[in-house]
Amino acid sequence: MSTGPAWVALAWRLPAGSSTPRVTTWRNLRRLGAARLTPGAALLPFREDLQEQLDWLAQDIEAQGGEAWVLPVIGLSEAEERVVRDRMLAERDEEYLGLEEDALAFIARRSAAPAPVDAFAARLQIDKELLALQRRFRKIRARDYVDAPARAAAARAIDRCLTFRQGISPKVLPITDADMAAHEEHDA
Repeated sequence: MSTGPAWVALAWRLPAGSSTPRVTTWRNLRRLGAARLTPGAALLPFREDLQEQLDWLAQDIEAQGGEAWVLPVIGLSEAEERVVRDRMLAERDEEYLGLEEDALAFIARRSAAPAPVDAFAARLQIDKELLALQRRFRKIRARDYVDAPARAAAARAIDRCLTFRQGISPKVLPITDADMAAHEEHDA
């Protein structure tokens, strides 16, 4: 007895010519966290909101003279699912590692910087950078369907940046990944 789709696929073909529609399609799929199957097919875990996003992408492809299908996938073989998850994991880990590097660069830059002449402007700049790091984290986390292991290190690096938070905007969260923090408290 089937419980419904486990995955949703987008398969498409765009007319030859300009590469802009292909690049736009892949950028949109990357933003969603899709796993690339072939040059004209991608896969996401089944969720209604993700299916709706793929429906919109399919309409865009068709508006550009292409063909597109959004297909629910009941299941994959164990080997196929492992390949899809490994691709998603590698892409999310790469994003988290880049974010961690940027957070550590922030710490190095702020630790080496002399005392600012304009403390207020410096605090605003720190606030802006911290918010940007946390925003990037949330965007990556939203498309991390496989709980990539690099997530924890990226969150910890951003939280280390928060030592520069005194007097900074309440928009900056004291803990970047509340889900991870709750899990660590539970394990302790």
